[in-house]
Amino acid sequence: MVEKAQRDHARMLRHQATVAERLLWDELRRFRKQGYPFRRQVPIGPYIADFASHRLRLVVEVDGDRHETSAGRRHDVRRDSFLRSIGYAVMRFDEPDVRANPWAVAEEIRAAIGDLSRRTPTRPGAAAPVHPPRKGEGNA
Repeated sequence: MVEKAQRDHARMLRHQATVAERLLWDELRRFRKQGYPFRRQVPIGPYIADFASHRLRLVVEVDGDRHETSAGRRHDVRRDSFLRSIGYAVMRFDEPDVRANPWAVAEEIRAAIGDLSRRTPTRPGAAAPVHPPRKGEGNA
């Protein structure tokens, strides 16, 4: 179960979204009409993903400056490795690219969805809990 502190932190991140995250969220919300609901600031195991579709097993990250440090890159490698180990694909986009053209980023995600929707769904291992969406926040 997601800890209260992690839920509170995710909620705070949703309220303090960057410009790039807000622009990309405006694009990703439209994917729901095609049957691919995304959520934002989603707890998955010990991490909080910027955007995730549990149905597609896809995480989308918007990387700001802190990802360019050596510590940030090490953290991203650990995080991506964990997410992939439980069956998620991870897509990363630089914040300036999202701000410049969120529609193009969304189209790149849409192209990846075509590939992902054809793959065999996987379930995470029991040792790595993945939390289903809360009521009203999309399908598992």
